[in-house]
Amino acid sequence: MWFKRSDSRDKNAILAARQAILESLEAERGSRVIPLIHRREPWDKNGEGERITIEDSEFILMRIRETPKKQPLDLIVHTPGGLALAAEMIAMALAHHQGTVTVMVPFYAMSGGTLIALAADAILMEPYSVLGPVDPQIAGWPSGSLIRILGRKQIEAIQDQTIILSDVARMAVENMKGFVRWLLREKMPASQAEAVAEFLTGGYLTHDSPITLAVGRQLGLAAVEGVPAKVYDLFSTCEFGVCKRPCLASYAER
Repeated sequence: MWFKRSDSRDKNAILAARQAILESLEAERGSRVIPLIHRREPWDKNGEGERITIEDSEFILMRIRETPKKQPLDLIVHTPGGLALAAEMIAMALAHHQGTVTVMVPFYAMSGGTLIALAADAILMEPYSVLGPVDPQIAGWPSGSLIRILGRKQIEAIQDQTIILSDVARMAVENMKGFVRWLLREKMPASQAEAVAEFLTGGYLTHDSPITLAVGRQLGLAAVEGVPAKVYDLFSTCEFGVCKRPCLASYAER
């Protein structure tokens, strides 16, 4: 059911509807369903959209901790990305979970969202769903560009700050590449994992380049077509446009 604008501010009704959708999805799949959804809240009319935060990781890690070790986990991920540390913590927790882990991407899971998806046993997408590169962004600049700039100018012509940022970028890329290899270590041969890690972290694409279901399959990711219909029911309770707080926050309040 889509909420009309007249009743969109009925917060309790919306939260109850979301909870019912999650419980129905859990019953249908026999799993623990955890949302990581950054969208406009009907009661939040101002502000900028949030991204993956350390608070998100705390909430999700607690939910995973509460889940029986061998029970399947389903994460619904809809995010532009965010804090790398938070995404890495969530990915590590998923990688260590003994039950089957599925990440559902109804629309997009960029940057840190992709990192989380790489930890899953299966990534459910649609032909129009997208993942993205996971190359670190340093002080708002793409790491690949910061690294390459040292080879394009005389060192004397480069500011000290840029040299430092380039060095940090190099370390960040190597760390991220190693982390991606670790996430993929049991999902594909080592040589293939190395190639995927290089492709996703090496700065060959702009940070917002879409990686579709078809491309994900070509890379060897466990991408499967078909997101459950009930996942989209969650979005019927969200308004479209720029948001201040993620839908995730609503679940934390319950």
